[in-house]
Amino acid sequence: MSAPDFMKAFYLSVAMMFGTGMAVFAQSSQLVDRQAEKNTRQVYQFLMGIENEGKVLIGHQDDLAYGVGWKDVKGGSDVKGVCGDYPAVYGWELGDLEHADAVQNLDTVNFRKMKGWIKEGYKRGGIITLSWHMDNFHTGGSAWDTTAAVRDILPGGPQHDAYTASLDRFADFVGDLKAGGFLKRKNIPILFRPFHEHTGFWFWWGNTHVTPDEYKALWQFTVRYLRDVKGLHNLIYVFNTDENFLTEEDYLRFYPGDEWVDMLTMDSYGSVKDLTGIARLKQKLQLLREVADRKGKPIALAETGYMGIPQPDWWTQVLLQGILPEPGAKSISYVLFWRNANDHHYFGPYPNQVSAADFRAFYRHPVTIFEKEVKPLSRQIRKNRKTTPTGPPLITLQSGSDSIPVGDK
Repeated sequence: MSAPDFMKAFYLSVAMMFGTGMAVFAQSSQLVDRQAEKNTRQVYQFLMGIENEGKVLIGHQDDLAYGVGWKDVKGGSDVKGVCGDYPAVYGWELGDLEHADAVQNLDTVNFRKMKGWIKEGYKRGGIITLSWHMDNFHTGGSAWDTTAAVRDILPGGPQHDAYTASLDRFADFVGDLKAGGFLKRKNIPILFRPFHEHTGFWFWWGNTHVTPDEYKALWQFTVRYLRDVKGLHNLIYVFNTDENFLTEEDYLRFYPGDEWVDMLTMDSYGSVKDLTGIARLKQKLQLLREVADRKGKPIALAETGYMGIPQPDWWTQVLLQGILPEPGAKSISYVLFWRNANDHHYFGPYPNQVSAADFRAFYRHPVTIFEKEVKPLSRQIRKNRKTTPTGPPLITLQSGSDSIPVGDK
């Protein structure tokens, strides 16, 4: 899909919103950046439209860069190799970008080539999300060095200048992500998910190494600097926790405020291995939905996966059961499974993997949306004149393969 066609698709989606009951929801939700560019606003409203349609965009980390048994192959994608289509959401990692001399990220993806893959995916209709496992500014260790460091990079801290220099490099990277013709080049909208999984203890910005006030101050400074100083108006700011929260108070303990956050998301690995865990995941997503609806923001399962996918029917009988909405109820906007590093560390399917056939059934399910369907779905959203769903819970646990339609898309 060309960039103009992609933007037309989003325009049609947004136009439909303002002619239906969705208008109240869309109009009541404003981006952190009141100067956000038009295509960024359209992507945000499209994510909310996806939820109201009860669909879920499917994403994969590093999908175009490498997979099981290959790296840097033109047109390469383990997802496409299995189902014939690319994911609708592309996740990319910026770890090591904070170093001035870095040419590749911590997973050995070349930054220059990454820009090309981001542009390629976006031009076809994909949505782009960025995470950033920054090294520890206090010790120089990795993101997993849990020595407290947030205080060091806040204004007045000894490493504050180093942090702002890192944000400068981020701004240069994002500023180079453009698509369209020579006279119509536009910045690519980015879902930016900084300081993720902060409710865990495994990163230096985790909850045992930073106070809520420090975390909020860091988030707010980051937004101000990128938006107001660097002039980036193509970012959608994504708040993200691990799945280890129990209550709304837990989830919002480090929340920097509605005016600083565009999306509410969570990551889940431990709860997606079986149906017992999926029941827990459903409860967390339902809590997230209730909070997000009051705040007028979309939600997502920003990272998930079952390493090695040993269960042949895991995609339809486990993961799908956690993301299916009740009839007429909202869905989550997207789910993204983690990267396929090699044949012993992977979270997505690849050709001839034991779950590949089931992934094709997952692909055919009417709720799951891959890249080819973005434009047709935009047309559907425009035609369907329905109000924002209310009433039933977000998702329901179904059992048995008979409950899962797998007709052709």
